[in-house]
Amino acid sequence: MTDPAAEDAKRIKTMKLYSHVDRVYNELKELGYGLTDQLKVEDLSRVDQYHYFGTQAVQEAIDDLKINSSFRILDIGSGIGGPARYIAQKTGCHITAVELQEDLNTVATDLTKRCNLQDNITHVCGDFLQADYGSESFDLIVSWLTYLHIPDKEKLFENCWYHLKKGGKMFAADFFESQPFDSAEIEKLSSAVYASDIPSKERYISLLESAGFKHIKFVDETEKWTDFVKSRHEEYVANKTRHVRVHNEEVYAEQEYFFCVVRKLFGGGHLGGCNVTADKV
Repeated sequence: MTDPAAEDAKRIKTMKLYSHVDRVYNELKELGYGLTDQLKVEDLSRVDQYHYFGTQAVQEAIDDLKINSSFRILDIGSGIGGPARYIAQKTGCHITAVELQEDLNTVATDLTKRCNLQDNITHVCGDFLQADYGSESFDLIVSWLTYLHIPDKEKLFENCWYHLKKGGKMFAADFFESQPFDSAEIEKLSSAVYASDIPSKERYISLLESAGFKHIKFVDETEKWTDFVKSRHEEYVANKTRHVRVHNEEVYAEQEYFFCVVRKLFGGGHLGGCNVTADKV
């Protein structure tokens, strides 16, 4: 029988953003680090944040959600662990970082150990939709640009609600459909971004309510994110020589393609970005 999680991991690994996972080591070499050197989070954070606005966005979440050392946090789709390490370093809390893609999880575990944060972060490779970490286990669930890859939003939000303690909160930086997508946009979202079933704002809120969440706050970040992805693409292209030197032509081409596609999707006026918080009461 085919393992759905393994199939999803294989499919996601073909994403332009998530191939060549070891490129973070090239960036660390550029910063003067060897393959086994101990790392400073403030240096690593310059190259391990794969979401929009980097550590600025994570710090805003720390402040808004009032994260402190007593928190137990679940990070869904934790990638190579950038946000988890930044939060752990800043607050001293404990984070369970769940990542579907095995090679991303392996790199994340290595980087966390080299930052001496292994006591604060537990890296887990697996499918959140198939996992059970215990009812009411976490004070907070966070995710940066992962929910968009998960088509079964009903089960996703039900699982989030189940794993949160009463009084806990969920935070997600995510995509939404601000206007109906055309067929070309649907194809690009699927083939290049591996995003499917992107809900409208209204459906997003309805899905959270159906899962049991209350006090839902939906902040439309589309204008800011549109500017960000435009600048990101332009800066990447402007620094082609540097990127090819640090990585290679193939890595540059794949990254540039992905950044270009996302820029065009946001520029089309149909794709939106949001920060969403919801409470379990």
